[in-house]
Amino acid sequence: MCLALVLTSCGGSSSGTSSSKTSKNTLYVGTTNAPAGFNPINETDVAGQWILRMLYPSLLDQPKSLHFQGSLAKSFTTTDNQHYTITLRNAKWSDGKAITADDVAYTLNLIGNPDVETSYGANIARLEGVDGSGKTSSSSTTISGVRVVNSKTLTLTTKAPIDPNYVKEMIGFDLVIVPKHVAEQYNPKDLANSKFTSHPTVSGSAYKFVKYNQNSYVRLKANPTYYKGKAKINNVYIKILTSNTLVTQLKSGSIDMTAGGGISTIPVADVERSLKTDKSLTVKGAPYLQTQYMYINNDKFTNKNMRLAMTYAINRQAIVKKLFRGEADVLPTTYTKATKYYNSNLKALPYNVAKAKALLKKSGYDGHTIQLIVPTGNIARQQSASLIQQDLEKAGFKVKQVSYDFPTALAKMKSGDYELGLLGLSLNSDPDQTYLYTKAGSMNFGKVNDAKLTQMFSDGLSEKSTAKRKQTYDDIQKYMRDQAFTVGLYSDYPFVIQNKNLQGGNNSFWVGSLYDMQDWTKK
Repeated sequence: MCLALVLTSCGGSSSGTSSSKTSKNTLYVGTTNAPAGFNPINETDVAGQWILRMLYPSLLDQPKSLHFQGSLAKSFTTTDNQHYTITLRNAKWSDGKAITADDVAYTLNLIGNPDVETSYGANIARLEGVDGSGKTSSSSTTISGVRVVNSKTLTLTTKAPIDPNYVKEMIGFDLVIVPKHVAEQYNPKDLANSKFTSHPTVSGSAYKFVKYNQNSYVRLKANPTYYKGKAKINNVYIKILTSNTLVTQLKSGSIDMTAGGGISTIPVADVERSLKTDKSLTVKGAPYLQTQYMYINNDKFTNKNMRLAMTYAINRQAIVKKLFRGEADVLPTTYTKATKYYNSNLKALPYNVAKAKALLKKSGYDGHTIQLIVPTGNIARQQSASLIQQDLEKAGFKVKQVSYDFPTALAKMKSGDYELGLLGLSLNSDPDQTYLYTKAGSMNFGKVNDAKLTQMFSDGLSEKSTAKRKQTYDDIQKYMRDQAFTVGLYSDYPFVIQNKNLQGGNNSFWVGSLYDMQDWTKK
C-alpha cells in the first residue's frame, strides 16, 4: 500500500560490476513495508497479503490480468454463470494432512461468520446465503451457497447469474484457503489475536513460516509437501529496509529482488541514475493496479462542495512531475489505466485554486484545523503530504499533518478516527469496488454511504455482459469524480528490479507473479 521515493542518489558504483553474493539456496527479497500481520482472512495491507500467498494456497492462479488457471483447483466450471463446480487436485498441508473441500468450505464459512472480523466479506457477498456484507444470519449458520459434495468437490451458488471472471477472481484467486484442522482449535472471535495469525504453523503453498523479526525480516522455508513440487530455492528472507538501503543492497548483490507492487518502490532518481545503468540488474516499469488516495472521511465532510474544493485545490500533476518524474498517472477517480474497465474519456478534475476557494466558501467551512494522517516510513508519501498541505492551505483550508506508523494509521482510518488520510491500495482486475465505497464494504475507510453509488455498483455486479459492465463502470467513475468521495492522487509505475542471476521473479502483472515461485532458481 505504501510508496517510498527520495530524490537523492544512494551512492555506490554504477559500473555494472556488482554481482549476487547470496547463496543459490536462499532468496533475499527487499521491501520497504513491514507486514501488519499474517491473518489469512483479515489482512488489509499489501505486504501481508503478498506473504500470505507464499504460505496458503488459492484455488486459482492469475498470471495475467483476468487470465485464470488451476492451482489448488483442478477445475472451476459453470454452465449457467450461477452454479459453479470446483474439483480439487490431490494436495497436502505441510503437516501431511490432506487439503480437502472441507477446508475450502470452512474458509468461506469463517469469512461469513458474523463473529469474525474479515476484510474479505465483499469477496463472498454474491453467494447465496449471505447478506450484502458477506455475513450469514448467525455464527452457527453455514453459507447455503457453499456445498461440499465429497473430499475433492464442492459447489458454489450465487444469488443470481454473474460474470464468471468475478467469481474466479474474488473467490478463486483473491482468497487463500485456511487449514480447518488448525484454525478450528481457536474460538472464531479470538482468531485475529491468536497464534494462528501471528505465527502460522501449517502451510499449503510453496513456503512455510519460520520467523518474523518485527520490522527487520520474515524468514520462510520451502514446503516439501507443496502440490506443485518443493521449491527449488529452499530459503526466503524478506528484508524490511529503507529505500536507500534497498538500493545499496541491490547494487551490492545482497538483495536478489525487490518485492515490487508498491511495497518496495525504489527512488526514481536512483532507478534512473544507479539501477538502470547496473548491468547486473534488470529494471522494468509499467502501469499497474496500485493507487494512492487522499481519503476523506465522508462522515465528517458530508458537504460535497467541501470535498470538491479539496480536489480542485491539489495540484496532482505537479506531484507526479516533481516526485515521480512522470513515471505515474494522475487518477480521475479510483481506477487505473491497468484495468480494461478504466474510463479513458474521463478527465481528472483540474488544479484550480480559484474554483477551490469559491467551493470552499459555498461549503460553509468553519475554519477549523483539519488533521491529515500520514503514515511514516514512506518518503514519497511524506513529500506528497507536504505538497498537499501547502495546496490545501492556498485554497483556504487549515491543515495539520499527523504522523503514525503504518499499522496505527491504518487502524485509525479503518475505524473512522480521522478526517483526511493518505493511503494506497492494490486493486483487483475486476472493477467492482463495493467493498471500498458502500456502507457494508469491509474496507470502506472513507465511510461512504451514497444510495445511488451503491445501486450503481449493484447494477455493475449483476451485469453479465462485459460491454455493458464497461458502460456501467464508466458511469460509476464519472459519478465518483463529480461527488469527490475520495481524492484519487496518482498511480505510479512499479519497477520490477532483480539480479540477473535470478531465474523467475515478478512480472508486469505483479499480484499474480507468485504462481510459479516454486520453479525460481539462482545461478
